[in-house]
Amino acid sequence: MNLLKKTFLRLLLVLVVLFFNSVDLYARVGGAGGEKKEELLMPTGGGISKLTIPGLIGLAVVLIIYFILRKRLGLGSGSGSKSSLMTGLKGAMSGGGIGGALSAVIAKDFTGASTVGNKLFPDGLTEEKVSTSFMALQAAWEEQDLSKVRKWMSDGVYQRFTAQFIMMKQLTQSNTLSNVRIKDVSVMDIRTDGEYQSADISITFSMDDRFISEKYPELNESYKGDSDTEIWTFIKRKDTAVSVQNDLYLSNNCPNCGSLLELQLGEVSRCSNCKTLTNNASFDWVLNEITQDEDYKSGNDLLGDSRLKELVKNDSHFAIQRMEDIASNVFMQVMEVWSGATNKKLARFSDEGVANKILAQKKQQGEFVFDRLYLKEVTMQSYTVQNAQLQLSFRLTANYQRVQLGKKLTKLDPSIAEHTFKMVLSKNTAALSTPEKDIAFSYECANCGAPYEDTTNHTCTYCEALVVDPSKNWVLTDFDQVK
Repeated sequence: MNLLKKTFLRLLLVLVVLFFNSVDLYARVGGAGGEKKEELLMPTGGGISKLTIPGLIGLAVVLIIYFILRKRLGLGSGSGSKSSLMTGLKGAMSGGGIGGALSAVIAKDFTGASTVGNKLFPDGLTEEKVSTSFMALQAAWEEQDLSKVRKWMSDGVYQRFTAQFIMMKQLTQSNTLSNVRIKDVSVMDIRTDGEYQSADISITFSMDDRFISEKYPELNESYKGDSDTEIWTFIKRKDTAVSVQNDLYLSNNCPNCGSLLELQLGEVSRCSNCKTLTNNASFDWVLNEITQDEDYKSGNDLLGDSRLKELVKNDSHFAIQRMEDIASNVFMQVMEVWSGATNKKLARFSDEGVANKILAQKKQQGEFVFDRLYLKEVTMQSYTVQNAQLQLSFRLTANYQRVQLGKKLTKLDPSIAEHTFKMVLSKNTAALSTPEKDIAFSYECANCGAPYEDTTNHTCTYCEALVVDPSKNWVLTDFDQVK
Protein backbone atom coordinates (compact mmCIF):
# COMPACT_ATOMS: atom_id res chain seq x y z
CA MET A 1 0.00 0.00 0.00
CA ASN A 2 1.49 3.36 -1.01
CA LEU A 3 1.81 6.40 1.24
CA LEU A 4 -1.31 8.12 -0.17
CA LYS A 5 -3.47 5.10 0.59
CA LYS A 6 -2.14 4.85 4.12
CA THR A 7 -2.73 8.54 4.75
CA PHE A 8 -6.31 8.29 3.52
CA LEU A 9 -7.06 5.24 5.66
CA ARG A 10 -5.66 6.87 8.76
CA LEU A 11 -7.80 9.96 8.17
CA LEU A 12 -10.81 7.74 7.61
CA LEU A 13 -10.15 5.92 10.87
CA VAL A 14 -10.05 9.17 12.84
CA LEU A 15 -13.33 10.32 11.26
CA VAL A 16 -15.04 7.04 12.15
CA VAL A 17 -13.78 7.24 15.73
CA LEU A 18 -15.10 10.79 16.02
CA PHE A 19 -18.41 9.64 14.59
CA PHE A 20 -18.88 6.88 17.14
CA ASN A 21 -17.75 9.12 19.97
CA SER A 22 -20.46 11.62 18.99
CA VAL A 23 -23.07 9.23 20.33
CA ASP A 24 -24.63 10.73 23.44
CA LEU A 25 -24.37 9.48 27.01
CA TYR A 26 -27.53 9.12 29.02
CA ALA A 27 -29.34 7.40 31.89
CA ARG A 28 -28.76 3.95 33.49
CA VAL A 29 -26.66 2.62 36.34
CA GLY A 30 -23.29 4.36 36.30
CA GLY A 31 -24.30 6.44 33.28
CA ALA A 32 -22.21 9.52 32.73
CA GLY A 33 -25.22 11.64 31.86
CA GLY A 34 -23.64 13.38 28.91
CA GLU A 35 -24.78 16.55 27.22
CA LYS A 36 -28.15 16.27 25.49
CA LYS A 37 -28.23 16.83 21.73
CA GLU A 38 -30.77 16.64 18.96
CA GLU A 39 -31.00 12.97 18.11
CA LEU A 40 -32.45 10.41 15.72
CA LEU A 41 -33.08 6.68 16.01
CA MET A 42 -31.30 4.57 13.44
CA PRO A 43 -31.51 0.76 12.97
CA THR A 44 -28.37 -1.26 13.59
CA GLY A 45 -27.58 -4.95 13.72
CA GLY A 46 -28.44 -5.10 17.42
CA GLY A 47 -31.67 -3.03 17.39
CA ILE A 48 -32.01 0.76 17.48
CA SER A 49 -29.00 2.93 18.16
CA LYS A 50 -29.08 6.66 18.97
CA LEU A 51 -27.16 8.92 16.57
CA THR A 52 -26.80 12.66 16.83
CA ILE A 53 -27.38 15.00 13.87
CA PRO A 54 -23.67 15.97 13.82
CA GLY A 55 -22.84 12.27 13.94
CA LEU A 56 -24.98 11.54 10.86
CA ILE A 57 -23.40 14.42 8.98
CA GLY A 58 -19.97 13.12 9.92
CA LEU A 59 -20.85 9.63 8.71
CA ALA A 60 -22.15 11.04 5.42
CA VAL A 61 -18.87 12.92 4.93
CA VAL A 62 -16.90 9.75 5.64
CA LEU A 63 -18.89 7.73 3.11
CA ILE A 64 -18.72 10.43 0.43
CA ILE A 65 -14.95 10.75 0.79
CA TYR A 66 -14.59 6.97 0.82
CA PHE A 67 -16.58 6.33 -2.38
CA ILE A 68 -15.03 9.26 -4.26
CA LEU A 69 -11.47 8.20 -3.47
CA ARG A 70 -12.02 4.46 -3.46
CA LYS A 71 -11.77 4.12 -7.20
CA ARG A 72 -8.85 6.57 -7.52
CA LEU A 73 -6.85 4.81 -4.83
CA GLY A 74 -7.82 1.33 -5.93
CA LEU A 75 -9.44 0.41 -2.63
CA GLY A 76 -11.41 -2.77 -3.12
CA SER A 77 -10.90 -2.86 -6.90
CA GLY A 78 -9.75 -5.84 -8.89
CA SER A 79 -11.08 -9.39 -8.92
CA GLY A 80 -10.71 -11.40 -5.75
CA SER A 81 -9.81 -8.34 -3.66
CA LYS A 82 -10.80 -8.59 0.02
CA SER A 83 -10.38 -4.87 0.69
CA SER A 84 -13.25 -3.13 2.44
CA LEU A 85 -13.84 -0.34 4.93
CA MET A 86 -13.11 -2.68 7.85
CA THR A 87 -10.03 -4.32 6.37
CA GLY A 88 -8.72 -0.91 5.41
CA LEU A 89 -9.20 0.31 8.97
CA LYS A 90 -7.52 -2.77 10.37
CA GLY A 91 -4.63 -2.25 8.01
CA ALA A 92 -4.22 1.35 9.10
CA MET A 93 -4.27 0.29 12.75
CA SER A 94 -1.71 -2.44 12.27
CA GLY A 95 0.49 -0.14 10.21
CA GLY A 96 1.71 1.65 13.34
CA GLY A 97 0.25 5.03 12.42
CA ILE A 98 -2.67 4.87 14.89
CA GLY A 99 -2.32 4.17 18.62
CA GLY A 100 -3.57 1.08 20.42
CA ALA A 101 -6.26 3.03 22.27
CA LEU A 102 -8.01 3.96 19.03
CA SER A 103 -7.65 0.37 17.89
CA ALA A 104 -9.54 -0.81 20.95
CA VAL A 105 -12.29 1.78 20.39
CA ILE A 106 -12.82 0.74 16.78
CA ALA A 107 -12.79 -2.97 17.57
CA LYS A 108 -15.34 -2.47 20.33
CA ASP A 109 -17.67 -0.31 18.27
CA PHE A 110 -17.72 -2.70 15.32
CA THR A 111 -17.91 -5.98 17.19
CA GLY A 112 -19.84 -4.93 20.28
CA ALA A 113 -17.37 -6.74 22.55
CA SER A 114 -14.41 -5.65 24.62
CA THR A 115 -11.02 -6.57 23.16
CA VAL A 116 -8.92 -5.65 26.17
CA GLY A 117 -8.40 -7.25 29.55
CA ASN A 118 -7.04 -10.79 29.65
CA LYS A 119 -5.82 -11.23 33.23
CA LEU A 120 -7.03 -13.92 35.59
CA PHE A 121 -9.57 -13.01 38.26
CA PRO A 122 -8.00 -12.49 41.71
CA ASP A 123 -8.69 -14.95 44.49
CA GLY A 124 -12.27 -14.74 45.72
CA LEU A 125 -13.59 -12.60 42.85
CA THR A 126 -15.27 -14.46 40.00
CA GLU A 127 -17.07 -13.65 36.78
CA GLU A 128 -20.22 -15.02 38.41
CA LYS A 129 -19.96 -12.54 41.30
CA VAL A 130 -19.37 -9.63 38.93
CA SER A 131 -22.28 -10.62 36.70
CA THR A 132 -24.52 -11.14 39.72
CA SER A 133 -23.67 -7.72 41.11
CA PHE A 134 -24.17 -6.05 37.73
CA MET A 135 -27.63 -7.52 37.11
CA ALA A 136 -28.74 -7.00 40.72
CA LEU A 137 -27.71 -3.35 40.66
CA GLN A 138 -29.64 -2.74 37.42
CA ALA A 139 -32.77 -4.07 39.16
CA ALA A 140 -32.06 -1.99 42.28
CA TRP A 141 -31.60 1.14 40.15
CA GLU A 142 -34.89 0.56 38.34
CA GLU A 143 -36.71 -0.02 41.65
CA GLN A 144 -34.84 2.86 43.36
CA ASP A 145 -34.19 0.50 46.24
CA LEU A 146 -30.66 -0.52 47.27
CA SER A 147 -31.61 -2.73 50.24
CA LYS A 148 -30.85 -5.99 48.41
CA VAL A 149 -27.43 -4.87 47.12
CA ARG A 150 -26.26 -2.72 50.03
CA LYS A 151 -24.39 -5.61 51.67
CA TRP A 152 -21.58 -5.52 49.05
CA MET A 153 -21.57 -1.83 48.21
CA SER A 154 -19.16 0.77 49.64
CA ASP A 155 -20.56 3.78 51.48
CA GLY A 156 -19.45 6.11 48.69
CA VAL A 157 -21.13 4.08 45.95
CA TYR A 158 -24.28 3.84 48.06
CA GLN A 159 -24.34 7.61 48.52
CA ARG A 160 -23.98 8.20 44.77
CA PHE A 161 -27.13 6.25 44.03
CA THR A 162 -29.06 7.51 47.05
CA ALA A 163 -28.50 11.15 46.03
CA GLN A 164 -29.76 10.39 42.52
CA PHE A 165 -32.87 8.66 43.88
CA ILE A 166 -33.69 11.71 45.99
CA MET A 167 -33.55 13.94 42.89
CA MET A 168 -35.49 11.47 40.74
CA LYS A 169 -38.33 11.31 43.29
CA GLN A 170 -38.63 15.11 43.30
CA LEU A 171 -38.78 15.05 39.49
CA THR A 172 -41.22 12.07 39.48
CA GLN A 173 -38.67 10.19 37.37
CA SER A 174 -38.26 6.48 36.79
CA ASN A 175 -35.74 4.61 34.69
CA THR A 176 -36.95 1.38 33.10
CA LEU A 177 -34.26 -0.99 31.87
CA SER A 178 -35.01 -4.03 29.72
CA ASN A 179 -33.26 -6.60 27.55
CA VAL A 180 -30.16 -6.26 29.73
CA ARG A 181 -27.42 -8.50 28.35
CA ILE A 182 -23.84 -8.88 29.50
CA LYS A 183 -21.58 -9.38 26.49
CA ASP A 184 -18.17 -9.57 28.13
CA VAL A 185 -16.58 -9.54 31.59
CA SER A 186 -12.80 -9.25 31.80
CA VAL A 187 -10.10 -8.14 34.22
CA MET A 188 -8.45 -4.84 33.33
CA ASP A 189 -6.07 -4.38 36.27
CA ILE A 190 -5.19 -5.78 39.70
CA ARG A 191 -3.05 -3.75 42.09
CA THR A 192 -1.93 -3.49 45.68
CA ASP A 193 -3.23 -0.44 47.54
CA GLY A 194 -1.86 -0.36 51.09
CA GLU A 195 -3.24 -3.42 52.88
CA TYR A 196 -5.84 -3.82 50.16
CA GLN A 197 -6.15 -5.31 46.71
CA SER A 198 -8.11 -3.48 44.03
CA ALA A 199 -9.45 -5.11 40.88
CA ASP A 200 -10.78 -3.20 37.84
CA ILE A 201 -13.31 -5.30 35.91
CA SER A 202 -14.52 -4.33 32.44
CA ILE A 203 -18.20 -5.10 31.77
CA THR A 204 -19.53 -4.74 28.22
CA PHE A 205 -23.32 -4.85 27.99
CA SER A 206 -26.40 -3.82 26.05
CA MET A 207 -29.90 -2.77 27.15
CA ASP A 208 -33.04 -0.83 26.32
CA ASP A 209 -33.40 2.31 28.39
CA ARG A 210 -36.48 4.48 29.14
CA PHE A 211 -36.12 7.53 31.40
CA ILE A 212 -39.60 8.89 32.20
CA SER A 213 -40.91 11.80 34.28
CA GLU A 214 -44.64 11.75 35.05
CA LYS A 215 -44.81 15.46 35.84
CA TYR A 216 -42.16 16.87 33.49
CA PRO A 217 -42.35 14.99 30.16
CA GLU A 218 -39.77 17.31 28.58
CA LEU A 219 -37.18 15.30 30.55
CA ASN A 220 -38.23 12.00 28.97
CA GLU A 221 -35.74 9.95 26.95
CA SER A 222 -35.96 6.51 25.40
CA TYR A 223 -33.28 4.40 23.72
CA LYS A 224 -32.98 0.89 22.33
CA GLY A 225 -29.91 -1.20 21.80
CA ASP A 226 -27.67 0.87 24.10
CA SER A 227 -24.30 -0.88 24.14
CA ASP A 228 -21.48 0.33 26.34
CA THR A 229 -18.61 -0.64 28.63
CA GLU A 230 -18.11 0.27 32.28
CA ILE A 231 -15.22 -0.43 34.64
CA TRP A 232 -16.30 -1.71 38.05
CA THR A 233 -13.65 -1.52 40.76
CA PHE A 234 -13.77 -3.96 43.67
CA ILE A 235 -11.59 -3.85 46.81
CA LYS A 236 -10.60 -6.49 49.39
CA ARG A 237 -8.16 -6.80 52.27
CA LYS A 238 -4.99 -8.70 51.35
CA ASP A 239 -4.80 -10.52 54.68
CA THR A 240 -8.18 -12.28 54.44
CA ALA A 241 -9.42 -15.15 52.30
CA VAL A 242 -12.89 -15.23 50.77
CA SER A 243 -14.84 -18.40 51.50
CA VAL A 244 -18.30 -19.78 50.84
CA GLN A 245 -19.30 -18.78 54.37
CA ASN A 246 -18.59 -15.07 53.86
CA ASP A 247 -19.72 -14.72 50.23
CA LEU A 248 -21.64 -11.43 49.94
CA TYR A 249 -22.95 -12.01 46.41
CA LEU A 250 -24.23 -15.55 46.15
CA SER A 251 -25.76 -15.84 49.63
CA ASN A 252 -27.91 -13.68 51.88
CA ASN A 253 -26.23 -14.51 55.16
CA CYS A 254 -24.11 -12.36 57.44
CA PRO A 255 -20.45 -12.97 56.57
CA ASN A 256 -19.58 -12.87 60.27
CA CYS A 257 -22.27 -14.81 62.19
CA GLY A 258 -24.11 -16.55 59.35
CA SER A 259 -27.58 -15.30 60.29
CA LEU A 260 -30.00 -14.33 57.55
CA LEU A 261 -29.60 -10.68 56.59
CA GLU A 262 -32.65 -8.46 56.71
CA LEU A 263 -33.54 -6.51 53.61
CA GLN A 264 -33.79 -3.18 55.42
CA LEU A 265 -30.10 -2.42 54.91
CA GLY A 266 -29.74 1.29 54.26
CA GLU A 267 -27.23 4.02 55.08
CA VAL A 268 -25.40 1.58 57.34
CA SER A 269 -25.13 -2.03 56.18
CA ARG A 270 -25.23 -3.71 59.58
CA CYS A 271 -26.22 -7.24 60.55
CA SER A 272 -29.11 -6.99 63.03
CA ASN A 273 -27.84 -10.05 64.92
CA CYS A 274 -24.11 -9.43 65.51
CA LYS A 275 -24.00 -5.73 64.51
CA THR A 276 -21.20 -6.36 62.00
CA LEU A 277 -20.81 -4.05 59.00
CA THR A 278 -21.32 -6.44 56.09
CA ASN A 279 -19.75 -4.24 53.39
CA ASN A 280 -16.37 -4.82 54.97
CA ALA A 281 -13.52 -5.68 52.62
CA SER A 282 -12.25 -8.11 55.25
CA PHE A 283 -15.08 -10.47 54.27
CA ASP A 284 -15.36 -10.26 50.51
CA TRP A 285 -14.72 -8.05 47.51
CA VAL A 286 -16.71 -4.81 47.87
CA LEU A 287 -17.88 -2.66 44.94
CA ASN A 288 -15.97 0.60 45.34
CA GLU A 289 -16.28 2.47 42.03
CA ILE A 290 -18.09 2.51 38.68
CA THR A 291 -16.29 4.34 35.88
CA GLN A 292 -17.24 4.92 32.27
CA ASP A 293 -14.88 3.29 29.79
CA GLU A 294 -13.84 6.65 28.33
CA ASP A 295 -13.02 8.05 31.80
CA TYR A 296 -11.05 5.04 33.02
CA LYS A 297 -7.46 5.34 34.17
CA SER A 298 -5.75 2.44 35.89
CA GLY A 299 -4.49 2.99 39.42
CA ASN A 300 -3.18 6.24 40.86
CA ASP A 301 0.16 8.02 40.45
CA LEU A 302 0.51 8.21 44.24
CA LEU A 303 0.42 4.43 44.78
CA GLY A 304 4.21 4.22 44.75
CA ASP A 305 4.88 7.41 46.71
CA SER A 306 7.38 6.43 49.43
CA ARG A 307 6.75 9.49 51.65
CA LEU A 308 3.00 8.88 51.71
CA LYS A 309 3.61 5.23 52.57
CA GLU A 310 5.79 6.29 55.47
CA LEU A 311 3.16 8.72 56.78
CA VAL A 312 0.39 6.09 56.85
CA LYS A 313 2.44 2.95 57.52
CA ASN A 314 0.84 2.38 60.93
CA ASP A 315 -2.72 2.78 59.69
CA SER A 316 -3.61 -0.55 58.14
CA HIS A 317 -6.96 0.80 56.93
CA PHE A 318 -5.49 3.56 54.77
CA ALA A 319 -5.70 3.04 51.02
CA ILE A 320 -6.05 5.54 48.20
CA GLN A 321 -9.04 3.64 46.80
CA ARG A 322 -10.78 3.91 50.19
CA MET A 323 -9.96 7.62 50.48
CA GLU A 324 -11.44 8.27 47.05
CA ASP A 325 -14.57 6.45 48.20
CA ILE A 326 -14.82 8.72 51.27
CA ALA A 327 -14.32 11.75 49.01
CA SER A 328 -17.18 10.61 46.75
CA ASN A 329 -19.37 10.06 49.82
CA VAL A 330 -18.67 13.60 51.06
CA PHE A 331 -19.17 15.14 47.61
CA MET A 332 -22.60 13.59 47.09
CA GLN A 333 -23.74 14.78 50.51
CA VAL A 334 -22.55 18.30 49.69
CA MET A 335 -24.57 18.11 46.45
CA GLU A 336 -27.62 17.07 48.48
CA VAL A 337 -27.19 20.13 50.72
CA TRP A 338 -26.80 22.35 47.65
CA SER A 339 -30.10 21.06 46.30
CA GLY A 340 -32.19 21.39 49.44
CA ALA A 341 -31.11 18.86 52.09
CA THR A 342 -30.77 20.14 55.65
CA ASN A 343 -27.77 22.38 56.20
CA LYS A 344 -27.02 20.54 59.44
CA LYS A 345 -26.01 17.51 57.39
CA LEU A 346 -22.62 19.18 56.92
CA ALA A 347 -21.99 18.68 60.63
CA ARG A 348 -21.29 15.02 59.85
CA PHE A 349 -18.00 15.66 58.09
CA SER A 350 -17.13 19.34 57.54
CA ASP A 351 -15.29 21.86 59.72
CA GLU A 352 -17.12 25.09 60.44
CA GLY A 353 -15.26 27.27 57.96
CA VAL A 354 -15.88 25.00 54.97
CA ALA A 355 -19.48 24.41 56.02
CA ASN A 356 -20.06 28.18 55.90
CA LYS A 357 -18.43 28.33 52.45
CA ILE A 358 -20.70 25.57 51.14
CA LEU A 359 -23.78 27.30 52.54
CA ALA A 360 -22.72 30.57 50.88
CA GLN A 361 -22.41 28.67 47.57
CA LYS A 362 -25.87 27.22 48.15
CA LYS A 363 -27.39 30.65 48.79
CA GLN A 364 -25.76 32.10 45.67
CA GLN A 365 -27.27 29.38 43.44
CA GLY A 366 -30.79 29.59 44.84
CA GLU A 367 -33.27 26.73 45.02
CA PHE A 368 -32.88 23.92 42.48
CA VAL A 369 -32.91 20.17 41.92
CA PHE A 370 -30.42 18.18 39.87
CA ASP A 371 -31.76 16.60 36.71
CA ARG A 372 -29.24 13.73 36.66
CA LEU A 373 -26.24 13.86 38.92
CA TYR A 374 -23.41 11.55 37.90
CA LEU A 375 -20.07 11.62 39.67
CA LYS A 376 -17.76 10.62 36.83
CA GLU A 377 -14.33 10.63 38.40
CA VAL A 378 -12.67 11.00 41.80
CA THR A 379 -8.88 11.18 41.92
CA MET A 380 -6.61 11.77 44.88
CA GLN A 381 -4.09 14.08 43.23
CA SER A 382 -1.68 15.23 45.92
CA TYR A 383 -1.04 15.59 49.63
CA THR A 384 0.69 17.95 52.05
CA VAL A 385 1.54 17.98 55.74
CA GLN A 386 0.59 21.26 57.42
CA ASN A 387 -0.20 22.16 61.02
CA ALA A 388 0.41 18.54 62.09
CA GLN A 389 -2.25 17.32 59.63
CA LEU A 390 -2.07 15.12 56.57
CA GLN A 391 -4.11 16.96 53.93
CA LEU A 392 -5.29 14.97 50.92
CA SER A 393 -6.35 16.87 47.77
CA PHE A 394 -8.93 15.40 45.38
CA ARG A 395 -10.16 16.31 41.92
CA LEU A 396 -13.76 15.38 41.12
CA THR A 397 -15.75 15.67 37.90
CA ALA A 398 -19.54 15.39 37.77
CA ASN A 399 -22.18 15.69 35.08
CA TYR A 400 -25.44 17.39 35.94
CA GLN A 401 -28.12 19.89 35.01
CA ARG A 402 -29.91 22.12 37.52
CA VAL A 403 -33.64 22.77 37.24
CA GLN A 404 -36.26 24.66 39.26
CA LEU A 405 -39.58 23.00 39.98
CA GLY A 406 -43.06 24.47 39.78
CA LYS A 407 -46.06 24.21 37.50
CA LYS A 408 -43.48 24.34 34.73
CA LEU A 409 -39.92 23.15 34.79
CA THR A 410 -37.27 25.87 34.50
CA LYS A 411 -33.82 24.84 33.33
CA LEU A 412 -31.04 26.78 35.05
CA ASP A 413 -28.47 25.09 32.83
CA PRO A 414 -29.09 24.65 29.08
CA SER A 415 -28.03 21.01 29.15
CA ILE A 416 -26.30 18.31 31.17
CA ALA A 417 -22.64 19.24 31.29
CA GLU A 418 -19.40 18.40 33.08
CA HIS A 419 -18.25 20.31 36.17
CA THR A 420 -14.98 20.04 38.07
CA PHE A 421 -14.44 20.35 41.82
CA LYS A 422 -11.59 20.12 44.28
CA MET A 423 -11.73 19.15 47.93
CA VAL A 424 -9.33 18.51 50.80
CA LEU A 425 -9.75 15.90 53.53
CA SER A 426 -7.54 16.27 56.60
CA LYS A 427 -6.57 14.18 59.58
CA ASN A 428 -4.05 14.70 62.37
CA THR A 429 -0.76 12.94 61.67
CA ALA A 430 -0.77 11.62 65.25
CA ALA A 431 -4.05 9.82 64.52
CA LEU A 432 -2.34 7.91 61.70
CA SER A 433 -0.14 6.08 64.19
CA THR A 434 -2.96 3.65 64.94
CA PRO A 435 -5.34 1.93 62.49
CA GLU A 436 -8.60 3.66 61.72
CA LYS A 437 -11.68 1.78 62.88
CA ASP A 438 -13.98 0.24 60.31
CA ILE A 439 -16.91 2.66 60.43
CA ALA A 440 -19.60 3.92 58.11
CA PHE A 441 -18.18 7.36 57.45
CA SER A 442 -20.38 10.18 58.80
CA TYR A 443 -22.99 7.73 60.14
CA GLU A 444 -21.06 6.24 63.07
CA CYS A 445 -18.98 7.69 65.88
CA ALA A 446 -15.29 7.39 65.07
CA ASN A 447 -14.55 7.18 68.79
CA CYS A 448 -16.93 4.47 70.05
CA GLY A 449 -18.51 3.15 66.83
CA ALA A 450 -22.08 3.84 67.94
CA PRO A 451 -24.52 4.88 65.21
CA TYR A 452 -25.55 8.52 65.27
CA GLU A 453 -29.16 8.68 66.40
CA ASP A 454 -29.41 12.34 65.40
CA THR A 455 -26.91 13.32 62.72
CA THR A 456 -27.54 17.02 63.37
CA ASN A 457 -25.87 16.78 66.79
CA HIS A 458 -22.26 17.93 67.03
CA THR A 459 -21.44 15.22 69.59
CA CYS A 460 -22.09 11.48 69.88
CA THR A 461 -25.09 10.74 72.11
CA TYR A 462 -23.28 7.72 73.59
CA CYS A 463 -19.73 8.88 74.38
CA GLU A 464 -20.12 12.64 73.76
CA ALA A 465 -17.13 12.67 71.39
CA LEU A 466 -17.09 15.43 68.78
CA VAL A 467 -18.52 14.29 65.44
CA VAL A 468 -16.07 16.39 63.39
CA ASP A 469 -12.70 15.60 64.90
CA PRO A 470 -9.49 15.35 62.82
CA SER A 471 -7.84 13.47 65.67
CA LYS A 472 -10.27 10.61 65.07
CA ASN A 473 -11.55 10.89 61.52
CA TRP A 474 -11.09 12.55 58.12
CA VAL A 475 -12.61 16.02 57.99
CA LEU A 476 -13.54 18.16 54.97
CA THR A 477 -11.30 21.25 55.22
CA ASP A 478 -11.69 22.76 51.74
CA PHE A 479 -14.24 22.59 48.90
CA ASP A 480 -14.46 24.61 45.66
CA GLN A 481 -15.89 24.36 42.19
CA VAL A 482 -13.11 24.79 39.63
CA LYS A 483 -15.28 25.04 36.51
